[in-house]
Amino acid sequence: MRGAKKTKTQTRNQWLIIVVIVLATASLTAWWCMRKADQSAKKREQSTAALSDAAKFKQRYPQVADDNRFAYVSPDEIKQIFEHGSGLVFLGFKECPWCQKLAPMIDEAAKAEGLDKVYYMDIRQARANNDATYQMLVDKLKGHLAKDGSGNPRIFVPDVTALHDGKIVGRFLPETSIDDKGLTPGEYWTTERRADAIKQLRAIIAKT
Repeated sequence: MRGAKKTKTQTRNQWLIIVVIVLATASLTAWWCMRKADQSAKKREQSTAALSDAAKFKQRYPQVADDNRFAYVSPDEIKQIFEHGSGLVFLGFKECPWCQKLAPMIDEAAKAEGLDKVYYMDIRQARANNDATYQMLVDKLKGHLAKDGSGNPRIFVPDVTALHDGKIVGRFLPETSIDDKGLTPGEYWTTERRADAIKQLRAIIAKT
């Protein structure tokens, strides 16, 4: 009887050990799977964050080349550029059809002049909210801006400015009253006008 009890006890202990091992293995497997899933999620996040400015710009402005020169800038960076930076600044937003049409021309001119990057900022919300960044930009550009219906300086997009050491050395000035003609961007930008725009853009880029 004692032998039988001992055998039962041993068997029970063995089963307990097996159960513990199985549970431990299951726990380790679950932990490993969760860890791999977390690592995969982090890699996806890093991949998205590491997406180049050119790729992000291409998503928003599909007519530009894959290797476009546009670089996104933050409010602090745009302020620094206007205070003592050099380069070309493009203000606009993807919903603007005129911005969509002008972007490839800016990129072409930048490449032709060997400009590594074109600073870009989407100002749609900043302008709508009249926030500090927009007010700063208006202050920097006020001598070059048209006025709205209330007589206040306003940044109409697309807006392109060339700077050298924080000084404005050039502004892209397309033919005035484009919208008054009732033409769509596609109708307005003829081959001749595109060539003239790129020529003008190259000229102001050369001053940066």
